Amino acid sequence: MLKLALFLLVAVLLRQVLLSLLFELAQESSFHFGTYRGTLAIVRVLRWLGAPRWMRPVMSQLTVHAREALGQTASAVEGARRLADEAQALRSWELANTAINSFINAGLYEEALEVARRWERSEPPDVEPPDSEEGLAQLNLAEAHYNLGDWEGASARLRRVEAVVDQQPLLKHALLMQRAWIHASTGRGTEALALLEQVERQSLPRVYWSELAFTHAAALLAVGRYDEAEREARVGLERACRVSSTRNGLFLLGRVALTAGRLDEALGHFEAGAAHPYKGQGGRALLEWGDCLERLGQGSRAREVWRLVLLRDARSEAAREAASRLSAQGAVVGAGSAS
Repeated sequence: MLKLALFLLVAVLLRQVLLSLLFELAQESSFHFGTYRGTLAIVRVLRWLGAPRWMRPVMSQLTVHAREALGQTASAVEGARRLADEAQALRSWELANTAINSFINAGLYEEALEVARRWERSEPPDVEPPDSEEGLAQLNLAEAHYNLGDWEGASARLRRVEAVVDQQPLLKHALLMQRAWIHASTGRGTEALALLEQVERQSLPRVYWSELAFTHAAALLAVGRYDEAEREARVGLERACRVSSTRNGLFLLGRVALTAGRLDEALGHFEAGAAHPYKGQGGRALLEWGDCLERLGQGSRAREVWRLVLLRDARSEAAREAASRLSAQGAVVGAGSAS
């Protein structure tokens, strides 16, 4: 009987150790190494082993994050909606941030902002500065704002984060990168480059190193350094772990070539980006693809591409601009047929 009891005790302890190791491996796989199929496999094993209740919210978070990164957008959004409810119930900005990021990735910018609004309606705004998890959520929410064309709303989100960045290296460098992207996107390339000089790549998760290179490329493009911008965009593509990063890199190469006046080259990059399996967001790049076609004398196809903006990034500022262009040209405003 004693031997049986000892055997059962050892088995229980080994199971707990195994669960803890697998749980930690799943998090590292998702947030640092970008091996998302491995993340999903580990989560399935954890569920099969009967992971304890306290692990389950993070397991749901890891599943949503992995599906979003793999381009399984519909299932990621479905999971993100459940995750947003759970995040509010548990008062967890970490869970909420994954839901917010998944909504933005799918082009559901208002739904991302609604996650934060629900918290604000349920209790008075915090008087204390945000912690690191809330700060990261605020950075993502800034992206939702500027995709909607609300640059002031984006800046307001970033100002809320500034109070805590000195104590949080990840937050500090993510904030610098987000500000640099906004500067580059609004024609302030010199300011963007100055901010990027302060960013320490090692302070950012490895799976977002590609975005740092893309931000650098956008800043170089804004100051007319086209060859350097192209090199940085290709570095970003080499580092890409998430399918959205690969697609965005292709579109960025198209933007660089278009701005440099290399229209045929730009067209190839835009077509490759548009044909990529990830179809979320990207309205601004689709507008530029249409611009490229128009400059090449393919006006009819350009209008098809602008209609495609209304289909793929319907809630964005880019969609409003596409609708305006189509209306001005007397074209039917509706979904396009371009690939």
